Amino acid sequence: MAGAPHPDPDVSIIVVTYRSTAYIGECAEAVRKASAGVSAEFIIVDNASGDGTADAARAAAPDAQVVENDRNGGFAHGCHAGVARARGRLLLFVNPDAVPAPGSVAALLACARRNPRAGIVGGRSVLEDGTPDPRSWWGRPTFWSTLCFALLLGSAFPGSRVFDPEAPGPWTDEERQVPIVTGGFMLVDRALWDELGGFDQSIFMYGEDADLCLRARKAGFRPMVTARAEYRHEVGASSSSVRKLVLLFTGKVTVLRRHLPYGRRGAGVRLLTLGVLLRALLGRLVSARPQRQGRPTATGADWRGLWAARREWTAGWPVSRSRS
Repeated sequence: MAGAPHPDPDVSIIVVTYRSTAYIGECAEAVRKASAGVSAEFIIVDNASGDGTADAARAAAPDAQVVENDRNGGFAHGCHAGVARARGRLLLFVNPDAVPAPGSVAALLACARRNPRAGIVGGRSVLEDGTPDPRSWWGRPTFWSTLCFALLLGSAFPGSRVFDPEAPGPWTDEERQVPIVTGGFMLVDRALWDELGGFDQSIFMYGEDADLCLRARKAGFRPMVTARAEYRHEVGASSSSVRKLVLLFTGKVTVLRRHLPYGRRGAGVRLLTLGVLLRALLGRLVSARPQRQGRPTATGADWRGLWAARREWTAGWPVSRSRS
């Protein structure tokens, strides 16, 4: 009927891009297939790429809203720009280098309906060949997990529940509660988002997903992952190794400073720094890039570069005015 109001979609799918011309086309096509049969809207936010990413997004997804930010304020900032235009009761954040499988959006929504106190739902990440990529979720950072990192116990016993407790475990259940859902394919209830203020925009990149999940758990929500929602994610496809590590450890420090018990925050950061120093020193004995869980890990040169840049990351991201 002409003039009738358009119903709000069930889910708003938000993709934040930055110099993503190489993969936004594949992502957009995958999102289209993944959300088939679902009431959804598609919003792409470009963080001032300056390389034609916004035009590529329009060509790849003519049905999407394409928002061009005038500056690159970081991932969380871009997500908030997308949410400001979203009408869905649920928000789905998809990284531009993620490729969700057909039916995966419906699977996320079904899990959210079955588990209304989850608040945040993620899927199962897979590698290029379809084998499971365990990094669909993470354990909670604790003083013990940071001590294990400092003493190299996590490297000596990878995947150990005792000595590598932040590492994701194997998929033993189709659905499970988890401490931290990976932000590359994350469904968030709009009511939770509004209650908690969404991602902390003072976190430029890396750590905003952990911070939101930990705040959600403190508020009584129980984030989950479901194996029925598969996606492939080339994590950090646009970052060089050392630069990515600097951003990643800035995020790690930020999470420790905000979520460890107050009296242990400084010690936790010092332990994290010690772990980097030991890896930088021991890395001189290893010339080849080791493999772990099907993907390359940092080399000795990467750890030395991270140690050399420690003044850039040991303070973490600044605390925003809305956080304490």
